Amino acid sequence: MAKHDLLTEEEFSAYKASVRAIQQLTQFAAAKGKSAEQVRVLDWGCGRGRFVLKMRELGFDAYGVDIDPEPINNGSPLFEKKGYDNKPLSVISSEGRTIYEDGFFDFVMTDNVLEHVSNLGKVMAEIKRLTAKDGGGYHIFPAQRQFIEGHLFMPFVHWLPEGRLRKAVIRSCIKNGTEPHWVEVEGRGIEEKTRVYYDYSTDHIFYRPYKMIRNQFNKIGFKVSFLSLQNPAVQNHKLLGPLSRFSVTKPAINWLVLTFKQVELLVKRID
Repeated sequence: MAKHDLLTEEEFSAYKASVRAIQQLTQFAAAKGKSAEQVRVLDWGCGRGRFVLKMRELGFDAYGVDIDPEPINNGSPLFEKKGYDNKPLSVISSEGRTIYEDGFFDFVMTDNVLEHVSNLGKVMAEIKRLTAKDGGGYHIFPAQRQFIEGHLFMPFVHWLPEGRLRKAVIRSCIKNGTEPHWVEVEGRGIEEKTRVYYDYSTDHIFYRPYKMIRNQFNKIGFKVSFLSLQNPAVQNHKLLGPLSRFSVTKPAINWLVLTFKQVELLVKRID
């Protein structure tokens, strides 16, 4: 998997950063009347820091944190090579605490991270602590009922209760050639792969209803705006696009996208 590899100049040059995330960050800066250099932004769950480095090259004062030290260690050398020697990447402590002071960031974002968070309350509390009083954030993650689980590439496995049935479906998918082919399980037998993928599905994936995420943000003092219907993938869809623009059908399409496809939201600290 990518986190095991050193981030290279060649890989970074080919990296395609999230257009939507950059767009939201740029709009935030414009709304605040600030230049990119005046916006301090955090990528929570940054991995090796590719998006952080992209934001730095766009002029933003960008930083990244991750719970896993391995990708941080594999990304940091390229930052140093490019002259960013103020250690923009750091590790989240086992207590869920970062090294930064209260209100340090204007904008905090996550990209396909919240579905991996077991203790959502702890992470959101730290995100709030880090966010400036007039700050905001952008978060995107897969919907709770997506048909294909996006990490294992197996249909409906995350819909099933933990136990024998889920294991049986995972085992069947492996036999049919449907699996992520992780380096860690290369050359192993079906039963060992089943165990690894099953453990990952129970220990590292936590899908939640979009309303629960909204309520959690509201509870700690953030206003939430859902952006999923504005995504070009929805707007350009032959069926969903037109239906999402009619007042009668818009609520139903919004529910379908947020439940079965993707959740994309913007938050603003209001307390």
